[in-house]
Amino acid sequence: MTRFRYVKHGVKRKHGIIEGMLPLLEQISEIEGVEKVIPASISHSPSIGIRHPELRFQRETPSGFKLLAHSKRSIQEIFVVVERSKKEEVKHKLKEQNMLK
Repeated sequence: MTRFRYVKHGVKRKHGIIEGMLPLLEQISEIEGVEKVIPASISHSPSIGIRHPELRFQRETPSGFKLLAHSKRSIQEIFVVVERSKKEEVKHKLKEQNMLK
């Protein structure tokens, strides 16, 4: 049971999440084929950045995708774990629903 200790609504919450990004991550976790959304390390950027949080596709991984969340002066890696057979469907839905910039 400890395996699900930090997971709530499909999003792992052991580490911090960039302000304003949680609702978007929860929407991603509800897409059919998405198993988990895992926010990772937060880096700080010296540039001013953007006003509203946004997600950008970075690359595919063996288990899904790596996205970058941008907000004000912060950047956070987001890993999306996807069923292997639904990888292309999920990628298409993310772009279709304008969740990615």
